[in-house]
Amino acid sequence: MPKNKEAAIRYRIIDKCLRNRQKPFPTLSDIVEKCEEILGKSFSESTIQKDIYTMRFDEGLGFNAPIGYDKVRKGYFYEDENYTIASVPLNDEELQAIQFAASVLDQFKGVGMLEQFTHAINKITEAVNLGKSLGGDRSYIQVEQAPFFKGSGWLSVIANAIGRAESLKISYLPFDNENIRDYVYHPYLLKEYRNRWYVIGYDDHAGMIRTFGLDRIENIEKADVPYKYAEFKPSLYFSHTIGITVGDLEPREVILSFTPLQGKYIKTQPLHSSQQVLVDNEMEFRIKMDILINYELLMLILGYGKEVEVIKPQSLRDEVRRVLEQALSHYQNGTH
Repeated sequence: MPKNKEAAIRYRIIDKCLRNRQKPFPTLSDIVEKCEEILGKSFSESTIQKDIYTMRFDEGLGFNAPIGYDKVRKGYFYEDENYTIASVPLNDEELQAIQFAASVLDQFKGVGMLEQFTHAINKITEAVNLGKSLGGDRSYIQVEQAPFFKGSGWLSVIANAIGRAESLKISYLPFDNENIRDYVYHPYLLKEYRNRWYVIGYDDHAGMIRTFGLDRIENIEKADVPYKYAEFKPSLYFSHTIGITVGDLEPREVILSFTPLQGKYIKTQPLHSSQQVLVDNEMEFRIKMDILINYELLMLILGYGKEVEVIKPQSLRDEVRRVLEQALSHYQNGTH
């Protein structure tokens, strides 16, 4: 394999030079000049000579390029005029990598702006003959399939508005309200969380950053107002968050105690980047996080059931207990 991305680019430049019918038998200086032109930096002739040697003889690279040298014309050429490194067959590891990537992308088939890649994914899969390499229809990679969600059609509309710095007029219907309301909105970011898409931007009326779920948007039109740039950095805005709810909340110290078995999973897949291990023994696995206490955090904790206990803060501990007691009451009142 190429030692670095720049070397891989040079190999392709060399390949293109050797296949150029308009300028056959490129000299070493010709190839150096083309590499410098495309990559914008200087290269020595010895570097290109090493690249040519690698393309010819490096078994790990797998090109086995039939590169010859014409002493009369003092230039390089392919002894097989039909050869190109683009036709080099992929090895098993590369085939598996492509199948994995295609499987991940496959879950987005039929999703608005991403649907355009469906044909490309199918073409790649067929080109490398994955079905044959895996033994017919046998499949050994399966990712979570996101069902079609209402609002997927707005993805491309909002993405284009963000790219063009355009304001929007959004007609929005919240779950807890029967009345549609119009907002003049300046979109900054599209974010996916648990198979739902959200847009984060500046709401003119409220004078603040707001998050809208795409599944509750009834209509979008271009707003005839200048695009407003606010102080918004996605990496910082969500740095203390699990999920998409931020608002005017402040991060708190949250301490959770898990069973030792559940702790093994939490260690391999931390709940948040701020996670710190406080206790890890045969009795418990205890962590600390500096995060916002929002609805998504509450649902996450409740999802662990008896495997977790909230130690701190007391307000979160009380809220979890209240919800659990309310849930228990549904089962204490007999059959439904």
